[in-house]
Amino acid sequence: MVKLSMNLIDESGNIAFQDNFKTIYLTPEAPLTYYSNKWAYHEMPDFEQWLKDAETQLKQHHAQDSHHLMFAFPENTELSQTFLDYLEKEGFELGLMEMYAIEAEALQGEIPDTLTIEWVTKDKLEDYLTIHRTFAMQFGEDYADESEKMIRQALLDGEKTKRVVAYYQNQPVGSIDIIETDQTVEIDSFGVIESMRKKGIGRAVQAFIADYAGTKPIILVADGEDTAKDMYIKQGYTFIGFRYQILKENI
Repeated sequence: MVKLSMNLIDESGNIAFQDNFKTIYLTPEAPLTYYSNKWAYHEMPDFEQWLKDAETQLKQHHAQDSHHLMFAFPENTELSQTFLDYLEKEGFELGLMEMYAIEAEALQGEIPDTLTIEWVTKDKLEDYLTIHRTFAMQFGEDYADESEKMIRQALLDGEKTKRVVAYYQNQPVGSIDIIETDQTVEIDSFGVIESMRKKGIGRAVQAFIADYAGTKPIILVADGEDTAKDMYIKQGYTFIGFRYQILKENI
């Protein structure tokens, strides 16, 4: 397996500024998409510097009608108690993102006859969006509409992300996104509708991806508090690293 780190994880959004210390993502066409409008630190800021950065980010975000603060901190770096106390007092959400990887051959397997798994083309886009919207709606209708618009535009633009939709008895039941590089195949936005879970659909979709990946390792990022993480561990994924991120909404 190639040397893996969270630096290999794809970041969506437009890069507005980048240096050795941080990368600033600003995507005015998608102001409600938090992870496309954030700062990602390459080196840990001290608390006073971060306070100044938060003021700057808020001005940037308000200028494009974004009403949140979001920061991602360096890989495998703990936050000081000063940070933690302030974040709790000010109502920030603290997230722990964990990276996992597995060799593709470990996921290879048969796909049941009841399932059909296909790449998303213009003809399959509405089926994919049906599944995508099911999960996007938990963040609000405005976000779901914005996200759908961005996906439609990305398909027209020839995006780097490949998308897959799974059918059970000809009905769309799951979807997944794939970002391929020279080194890895990353999976993202993996979902199966609730009524169809525990039927082997997730395993079959991963087998489809494994066949595509060939000799490249498969990587993903999971919420450290999400039960889906436990499923990946049971399937044989290896923990690679972690990263904290923080979010404050409606400001």
